Amino acid sequence: MTDLNWVFNAGFLGFRFYDLPNFLICVVFILIAGRSLKVPPAYQSILLLHCLLPFFLNGLLFSWSYMPDAFKYWRSFNAIRAGDLGLIDAWLGGNVSQASVLFSVMPFPFAVSPISLGFYNSFLYSALFFWLYRKRIYTPVSLWFFLLYPSLALYTGMGLRDTFIFVFMVMAVQWAREGRWWFALLPLYFLYAIKFQNFFILGPILLIYVLFGIRRTGISGGRAVAVVAIAMVTLIAVSPIALPEVNKFRGAMYVEDGGNVEDIEFIGSPGEFVAEGMVSGLYFLAKPFPWEATNPLQLIQAGENLLVLWLLFLIVRVAWKQAPRKLMFWLLFMALALSVYGLVVFNYGTAARYRYPFVVIFVLFVCADCRVQRIMPFTLRKRSLKQSLS
Repeated sequence: MTDLNWVFNAGFLGFRFYDLPNFLICVVFILIAGRSLKVPPAYQSILLLHCLLPFFLNGLLFSWSYMPDAFKYWRSFNAIRAGDLGLIDAWLGGNVSQASVLFSVMPFPFAVSPISLGFYNSFLYSALFFWLYRKRIYTPVSLWFFLLYPSLALYTGMGLRDTFIFVFMVMAVQWAREGRWWFALLPLYFLYAIKFQNFFILGPILLIYVLFGIRRTGISGGRAVAVVAIAMVTLIAVSPIALPEVNKFRGAMYVEDGGNVEDIEFIGSPGEFVAEGMVSGLYFLAKPFPWEATNPLQLIQAGENLLVLWLLFLIVRVAWKQAPRKLMFWLLFMALALSVYGLVVFNYGTAARYRYPFVVIFVLFVCADCRVQRIMPFTLRKRSLKQSLS
C-alpha cells in the first residue's frame, strides 16, 4: 500500500478537491432517489446540505484529534482496497477492520483522506432517509427531527462506524415492526459484530416486541410493570457476574476520558447496581447541563439537550393520549438503553455519540406507532388562532 499521508500536503482546498467525486456521487444519488420517490424539494435540499458536512467537520470545525478513530477506519479501508488485507481476515479482526469491510463494499471509488468516509456515511444517512420515506414511517414531527437533529447530522457526517450502527438498529426495528424477522436477523448480526453492547440492548427489546405482540396491541401497564420487575430481578441475579464487568468498563472509560481510576466510585452491591442504573440513565440522557459546560462545544451540546428534552416531553405527552400501550414499550426501550450506557459513560462528547441512535429511534417509532402528527405548541397556536377569528 502506498503512503497515505501525501494528501496532507495538498493544502486546505487541495485536500478537499480530491473528494469531489465522492461528494458528487452523494448528490446524484439524492437527486435520482428524490425524483423517483417524489420527495419534496425542501427535504432533498436538506439532504444535499448534509452532503457538504464532511468538507467542514474534520480539520476545520473540529481538530483531527477530536475523532482519531477516523484515521483507523481510513487506513484499514485502504489496506482492504489495496489487497493488503483480505475481506475475510478483516472481518475476523476487531471492530475497526469489520467496519472497514462495510465501508469497502460501498459504491465509492476511493477514500483519499479521512474525510472521504464522511461522504460514505452521508450516503448511508440519505439512503436510510429514503428507505424510511418509502415505507411511510415518518410523521411531520419525526421527519423534521431526522433531518434537523444536530447530533445525528454531526456523527453521520464523519468517517466513523457509528452510522453503520445506527442504520442497522433502525433496519432491525423496522423489520421487526413489519413482522419480517428473517430480514431483521441480518442487521442484528452486523450490529453484534461491530457494537455488541447495542445488540444486547436491542435484541431483548425486540424479543419482548414479538412475545407481547407490541406491533398489534402494545403493552399493558401490568405487563410493563412485570417486565420491569423481571428486569430488576434478573439484574440482581446476574450482578455477581455483571458487576465486575460493569466496573471494569466504568474504570476503562473513565481513564480513557482523562480521569484517574482512583477517583471513580465503583458499584459495590446489587441494590446499588439497580439504583445507579436508573439515576445515571436519566443523567445520560440530559448531560451536560449548561452549568457543567467547560467549552463552547459542550455549551452547544447542553443547549441541544434542553431542546431535545423539551421535544421528547411534547412527543410523549401526545403519544400518551393517543396510544399509551405502545408508548410504554418504547419508554422501556429508552430506559434500558440509557441505564446501560449511563453506568459506564462519563465523557459528554461520548455520551452524545452513544445517545443519538436511541433518541432518533425513539422519536421515529413513537411517532409512527402512536400517530404523533403534531406536537402541542402548534396545536395551541392553531386553537388560539381559531378563537381570535371567532
